[in-house]
Order: sequence, then structure tokens, then C-alpha cells
Amino acid sequence: MSPAPPTRRDLLRAALCLGAAGCGRFRRVNDVVFGEVAARTGPRALWGEDLHRGLELAIAQQNARGGMNGRTLRLVVADDESRDERASPLASRLVERESAMVLFGEPSSAASEKAGTAAQRLGAVFVSPASTGRDVTRAGDMVFRTALLDVEQTAALARFARQTLQKRRAATVYRRSSLLHVGMADEFGRSFRGAGGELVLRESYDEDADLVRLVGRVRASGADAVYVPADAADAGRMAVALRQGRVAAQVLGSDGWSSGEVRRFAQEAAVGVIFCDAFTYASTRPEVEAFVTAFRERYRAQPGTFAALGHDAARWVIQTALRVRQLEARTLRDALAQSRLDDAVAGPFSVDARRSLTRSMTFLRYTRDGVEIAGTQTP
Repeated sequence: MSPAPPTRRDLLRAALCLGAAGCGRFRRVNDVVFGEVAARTGPRALWGEDLHRGLELAIAQQNARGGMNGRTLRLVVADDESRDERASPLASRLVERESAMVLFGEPSSAASEKAGTAAQRLGAVFVSPASTGRDVTRAGDMVFRTALLDVEQTAALARFARQTLQKRRAATVYRRSSLLHVGMADEFGRSFRGAGGELVLRESYDEDADLVRLVGRVRASGADAVYVPADAADAGRMAVALRQGRVAAQVLGSDGWSSGEVRRFAQEAAVGVIFCDAFTYASTRPEVEAFVTAFRERYRAQPGTFAALGHDAARWVIQTALRVRQLEARTLRDALAQSRLDDAVAGPFSVDARRSLTRSMTFLRYTRDGVEIAGTQTP
């Protein structure tokens, strides 16, 4: 007689145990449990694994120092398979079944918002380390974020272009079918004008055939800066089109320009482009060098931006938790709401009593050999 197939509950429990140091009969009641709603599989898996490793490394490092006042920190991971609708039930089960006091979200803003809402309902602290599309803190007073929103990064870049680079006339170019990039272009224009600059052209495109006409208009506008929010594929195409169209303006990009695909597609054309990213190997800060070394030793791989953001988020929670007299969710929430992390590898940040985030922003410039830091700014 063949064994019965696994039930949906069996499969869910297996997902909750994935990556955990203990599960079921191996659970240690004295452990301090952190939960993670992670994209370990599916289309976001590459980003999700990078983020998970950053969180996991920070927890392993703290356990090597003695844990949480002698108690072991344990990370229990639930894979949402890159499906936003799974985030809420998985977050609930991490709190209810695994007794997680703190939950960390995944790169997707939609997934983190759903998981944060569940954590809020159950009275657990929720931290979104890397989602940038939505302000997940709107879900309630137990919910935090430690990454700058896309619009915050864009506003910082606009001010940098006007105040530091001394650009006076800007153009924005974006794919009209991308609501994200439309919003970022709008924010750049508002912030650039607010800093005393002039927006001389706003252009959009949908087909590659539009690029020749578009580049001609950028060149004719007299803009000395052109902002192009784009994903990696579009960024490479725009870099080539602007170079071939002899546009002399300073090209500015969103974090989509940080992808290695841009250099592979447009290595020469991308030289000189300035773009946003939260983390870079170009930094000589000792905490960055220590993080990169530890990550390579543990995973035999290079950390990405999501790993840096995850590492910062976990360390921030741990350091704050070590200062509270009684470790429980509400007390930890109150301490997090008035705290900071000055040695964060992706840049120092602070969170005020209203859970508003202030974080430094790094601007990178492509060179022929790689990247260099073009400047920093605090929004």
C-alpha cells in the first residue's frame, strides 16, 4: 500500500522549516526567534537569496558573540515562492507557530506590505529591509523599513545634480508603460525645480524605434543633465543611444543602472553615467570591508546590495534589542522607533519616533575599470 501524498499543511510546514536552525521537536524554547518571509524560489529568488544571506550572516555573527544575552538567535525562514499573496499567511504562521517576535520581509514591496499587515495584527515587529516601491510603515506602528523609497532616492539624486554637480537644465526620459518610472520622472522634475533648476524636457518612449527621435530632442533641448529611470535592459539601450546621438549632458540613472547587464551591453557608452545604489565595493569604510570579507568566507560569493541591506536591518534590530530591559515585541518596537545604526554597511541610518527613515544615499559613477563614488547625500 503506497503512502498517502503530503497534505497542504505538510507542505506548508516544510516551507516554514526551510533554512531554520530548529523546527518541530528540535525547537528550543529559550531561543529568540526571528522570522523571514523570503523569496527563496520563483522569479525573485536571486534577490531573495542575497537578502536572506545578509540576514543570516548578521545573526550567525551575533550568536558567535554570545547571542542575545546568552540566548541563541534563530532565524526561521518561510519561502513565499515570489508570490505576493503567500506573504500574509506565512507571516501569520511564523508568529503563531514559531513564536517569532520579529519578522523580516522580502524585496517585493507588495509582499512586505502584506506580511507587515499580518505582523501588525498579531503584535509582532516587522522590518522591511529592501522594498522601495511602497511605504510599508503605513500598515501600522509595529512596521518599519530600512531602505529608501524609489522616490526618496530620486529626490536625493535631483538635489545632488543641482547642488553638487551644479546642473541647471534637466531632461527626463522614461518608458511610458512603466508606472514606477513615470513616478520617478515626476519626482525628479519636482525636486530639481525645487532646488532651483529648470526642467526643459520630459520625453517618453515605448519602442526602440523611438530612441533616435527622442535622443535628438534631448540634444536640441540644451539640457546639461538627463535623468533616465530604467531597468537594466533599457538602461543599456539608452546609454548607447545617447552616446551615438552625441548627447553631451550628464546622464543620471536609477538603481536599475547598477546591474552588471548595463556594462555587458554598453560598457563604453555607460562610462560617466551617475546612478543610485545603496551599496558599493568602492567604499573604503572599514565596516564595508569587514562585511565583504565575512560574506565571502561564509558563502564563497560576492554580496549584493540586498545582502548589505539585510545585514544592516538584522544588526539594527539586534543592537536595539540588546539595550531593552525586557525583550518583548512592544518594548522592542518603542526602542526601534528612536534608534540609529551608524556603522551600517549600506550607509548610516536613523528611525525617529514616527518610524520615519533617514538614510544616507550613495551616488556612483561608471568608469572604464568599474565604478567610483561620485558623492553622497542624506535625504
